Amino acid sequence: MAEFPKLRLLAHERVTGLLRDDSGRVGGIEIAGGERFAAGAVLLSTGGLGQLYQDTTNPAVATGDGVALAYRAGATLADMEFVQFHPTALALAGAPRFLLSEALRGEGAVLRNPAGERFMARYHTAQELAPRDVVARALEMELRSAPAGATCFLDATALPASELARRFPRIVATLAQFGLDLARQPIPVRPAAHYAMGGIWTSLEARSTLGGLFAAGECACTGVHGANRLASNSLLEGLVFGARAGRAMGSESGRRAARSLETVAMPAVEDWAALRRTMSATAGVVRNGPDMEAGLGAVERLGHDAAAAVLRAALARRESRGAHFREDFPEHAAQAQHSFQRRGTAVRLAAEP
Repeated sequence: MAEFPKLRLLAHERVTGLLRDDSGRVGGIEIAGGERFAAGAVLLSTGGLGQLYQDTTNPAVATGDGVALAYRAGATLADMEFVQFHPTALALAGAPRFLLSEALRGEGAVLRNPAGERFMARYHTAQELAPRDVVARALEMELRSAPAGATCFLDATALPASELARRFPRIVATLAQFGLDLARQPIPVRPAAHYAMGGIWTSLEARSTLGGLFAAGECACTGVHGANRLASNSLLEGLVFGARAGRAMGSESGRRAARSLETVAMPAVEDWAALRRTMSATAGVVRNGPDMEAGLGAVERLGHDAAAAVLRAALARRESRGAHFREDFPEHAAQAQHSFQRRGTAVRLAAEP
């Protein structure tokens, strides 16, 4: 790049491992093909892990690799059980799981089950305006008694077509690409993995628990999102902690890269379809202990560290809180705590790692 002559940009490359020196400090990366890059500091900003699930609003690259890299290198992860599911993602064969904004329900759109009935009054007094996790669970429960492949529906047909086109032009245009008319027909929807509140535990300067390793954005866990992120706070987090990470990494710029570095490589997952089926069935919107135990065994055999971390944390948290709901433990525990895990140690619940 002409304006940054010392910057080398590698597009569409995949990091396969972190480099550590004899003290355990992270001092570089290795990419597919074996090329290695030593550095005074490494920042992971790899996004979320929605692609661990069959239905997700996330892009194809959101596979949790940054979390897995950090875990393999020995960094502490936090709150991995808290995966937020958006209740109204487009559920149409051959179409992406496009997010249908909650603002539609705010304008008066209603939810219907596969039989065409409104149902939210059975789950919350606010009905369609209930919190995101409540609405997602309600859809999930309605779909449990429906035939395989069934969907719920978002019905905005009572709203003026002109107003829908003015307020939601992108949604209207996207649905039209798939032959759907928001003003004339209920739109098939179902919950989809949307945002990971958990990730690599960091300080407020984006420092992980490993020297030289920083994380910012969705792959990090600063604690600011709690158990159930509020809408749009992810964008704010990226702005704030991305800048903080840059400033903190500047203090590492004079550090000389270690001469001897070992690669901590990430295992490759061969059967992504099986992984996604397992995670959706056992670590989805509604969870329980026996299913998660079975899911954890299957995921560990498939070899994805981030997926296994979600299940381990969800099993350890014997309560329901925010985006984490267990049928066998439906109530809050008395005290709110983070979950922490590090490679080679058991998950523990505590205020600090």
